Amino acid sequence: MSPTESKRPDDVAQIVHAIVVTWQGAHLLSPCLRALEAEAKRLPADRLSITVVDNASTDGTSALLNREFPGVTCIPLSENQGFGRGCNAGLRRALDANADFALLVNNDVELEPRCLATLLAAARAHPEAGLLTGTLLFKDEEVVNSTGLVFDALGRVRDRDFRLPVARLDRPDGPVAGVSGGLLLLRCAMLRRIGGFDPNYFAYYEDADLSLRAARAGWLCWYVATARARHRFSATFGRGSARQRFLLGRGHLRTLAKHQPPLRSAALVPLTVAWRLFAKAPLELFRRRPALAAAEVQAAVAGVGSALCAWAARMRPRNAARGNAAGAAEASHDESGAGDRSGASSRR
Repeated sequence: MSPTESKRPDDVAQIVHAIVVTWQGAHLLSPCLRALEAEAKRLPADRLSITVVDNASTDGTSALLNREFPGVTCIPLSENQGFGRGCNAGLRRALDANADFALLVNNDVELEPRCLATLLAAARAHPEAGLLTGTLLFKDEEVVNSTGLVFDALGRVRDRDFRLPVARLDRPDGPVAGVSGGLLLLRCAMLRRIGGFDPNYFAYYEDADLSLRAARAGWLCWYVATARARHRFSATFGRGSARQRFLLGRGHLRTLAKHQPPLRSAALVPLTVAWRLFAKAPLELFRRRPALAAAEVQAAVAGVGSALCAWAARMRPRNAARGNAAGAAEASHDESGAGDRSGASSRR
């Protein structure tokens, strides 16, 4: 089935599963879930199901959900499996329920009124769009966090229009290179073809990877300007933390190996590793930030291993496609290692 064949005659009342992945985020969940519940009231009855995937939180998340959100389904995981695997647990439930769309929302994101309805209207108007996002604004600021993702010449991903004042934003609806996992409407027809998130990304770059895989299969990423939400930004990891630096560096190297043309990938991966080891790490030591220096070294080392695995998978396209079908079943081996389990999992 091609992207343009996925539109159904009854799509004015499509079934949506909203998925919120959390880890130690009880202090963030209430505003996020109340905003989703408000969106549910703006849709036909029983068309929005809300699921929280709890990555083994110990901060009272379960008690909060039982007490304040009895209508929300909770999927408790036995350990912190990261953002991508957490999302995949929710996506499997959505696919098993024959949902039409899955809405991914960070636990530190609050939808503005009619955000979901606006995204759904755009999805109906553009059946070739498999991933849709809106305008993410910083919480309590009239400043843009993201209008989608862009890639630079070195394969690094950036939030488009980052820190741009809203008054200066003049971005029309249309295709974008990638979409942010902080606010993301996924067409389930696409997920059934390409699978969910690659489970070997613990956090960061998993949304870029999914965007690139979708494009390869003929689907568009689509930006919807008037679908707005507010983001607390890095509420889980902390912006600029060593953990964030490690995951960004490792994810970048894996994405280079997976998606750049072979010769370019073979050049960019070792160059990026050398840059981290011999430029960025010494610079952080000079700035007296040893934790960040260590994170750069660890990202380079772990990133090489992840890149090698990605290269090997590219030489086995059938196995790679099967492994990427994470929406139906997780890959049996996660190369990220047990050390990644200690990090936060609800993402940015």
